[in-house]
Amino acid sequence: MSHVEGLLLAVDVGTLSARAGLFEAGGRLLSSAAEGFPLLRPEPHHAVYRFSDIWGAVTAAVRRALAAVPGAADRVLALAFDATSSLALTHAGAPPLAGGADVFCWADHRGEAEAEEITATGDRLLAYTGGTLSPEFQLPKLLWLKRHDPAAWARVTGARDLCDALAHRATGADQHSLNGLSCKWAFLPADGPAAWRRDLLARLDLSDLLDRGALAEAPLPVGALHGQLTETAAAELALRPGLPVAIGLIDAEAGTLGALDGGFREAMNRTLVLIGGTSTCLMAFAQEERRIPGVWGPFRDAVFPGLWLHEAGQSLTGAALDAVLETHPAGPRRAGPAEHAAAGARIEALLNAEGPAFAAGRHIVPDWLGNRSPLGDGRVRALSLGLGEERDERDFLEAYYATARAIALQVRQILDHLDAYGYAIRRVVLSGGHARNPLLVRLYRDALARDLLVPRTPEPVLLGTAMTAAVAAGLHPDLLSAVSAMGPGADTLSADPRWVRAHDVAHRIYLRLYEARNAAVREAEALLA
Repeated sequence: MSHVEGLLLAVDVGTLSARAGLFEAGGRLLSSAAEGFPLLRPEPHHAVYRFSDIWGAVTAAVRRALAAVPGAADRVLALAFDATSSLALTHAGAPPLAGGADVFCWADHRGEAEAEEITATGDRLLAYTGGTLSPEFQLPKLLWLKRHDPAAWARVTGARDLCDALAHRATGADQHSLNGLSCKWAFLPADGPAAWRRDLLARLDLSDLLDRGALAEAPLPVGALHGQLTETAAAELALRPGLPVAIGLIDAEAGTLGALDGGFREAMNRTLVLIGGTSTCLMAFAQEERRIPGVWGPFRDAVFPGLWLHEAGQSLTGAALDAVLETHPAGPRRAGPAEHAAAGARIEALLNAEGPAFAAGRHIVPDWLGNRSPLGDGRVRALSLGLGEERDERDFLEAYYATARAIALQVRQILDHLDAYGYAIRRVVLSGGHARNPLLVRLYRDALARDLLVPRTPEPVLLGTAMTAAVAAGLHPDLLSAVSAMGPGADTLSADPRWVRAHDVAHRIYLRLYEARNAAVREAEALLA
């Protein structure tokens, strides 16, 4: 089979669904399909899955994507997975989490106290996590489980980032991606043989973590060969056994790959990729090590060998807009693409009619699940100014718009923060589901004070994962080559000067509210101390 005829299969596992995409070797999407799976919330701050539910959604999505292209299964050259930075546990006996669950969702915040304890150690790891450790990292979750349910911990036989767990299920091979370990574990690739922070693990009584599965083995770079598809998994996925399966990556990094182009290396210090979905990740690369407070990283070799990755972010963005639709008294009480589109269209009409006067008195500091960046504090929460009785449609539309605008204004704050530490970001490439929300696109275009680029692909996250499959298939020698060959290119959107001025004012208001919120939190903590 020639490479021209061959196809690449990418699977993206998000917060609520699995998506499969079938690509030509050059990067053109031929078909895609999605299948949802349940997110369980047995207690406040707990968010978990059953791995069997996720794998069932994966198989259904893959089968439908393949069925849309006759004969596709025999033409697939390689398969790759990306996933949220959720934490999958294999186990002997009963599942270790409530409700028969065995996967911590990335958004599980039960380990907030454990995260604070790890931060208080002052360990060298913190120099690469923005100075604090988020409860969204893997260590606080594992520490919580060992302390609160020792019997469940004793049943755990392996702990893996979700992308590695999916590849393990597909191949039977127990490998770990350098991407996941460097970004979400106590692992520093630049330290070579001493990469694991073993002293920290011992201090936390977690040394036995490395006895579970293959965590003590050297991880592999993104795009390397994880293993070959087993006969069992091949039958479930309707693919050929023996198919190469790539070392995968976290979904944000996949979305970053799928949004870049061949000129990335030259424009590296001026370029940031914004991957917006349920949450938002802001990804930038540097050739040298930079430590930036409130920003995860720098992670060396996490995606491209020799380059340092910074990851800033917002924990709830798309999910916050869902919540407005679902909970506002005058909203539709459900959140789907049609509801978002209808709200956005009505708001656009009001913006065109009223200009910046629309919702001018409503302002939000959008930290509904803590502040990832630039503060790096998982305990703080959102602040809202301008609430009224919240009874009619106008109230609902203003609440939706204020939420969307706050998300964009916080992104601007984060960009300015990165620039203060060595970046000079002038190009923001929009990737993920936010690119399909016209209101968010308009706000990013006008509020960020940078050029906004929209990639010419409907599925940048899946495309980035297809790039890793292309490397595993031998089509390209490395990821940078795959990006150059398969990158989609992008359209640059020009800001509306009238709205630029309005958002400048709104941003100044946002910054004052942000400081006032932080001061109030400090005073409250002092009172309780």
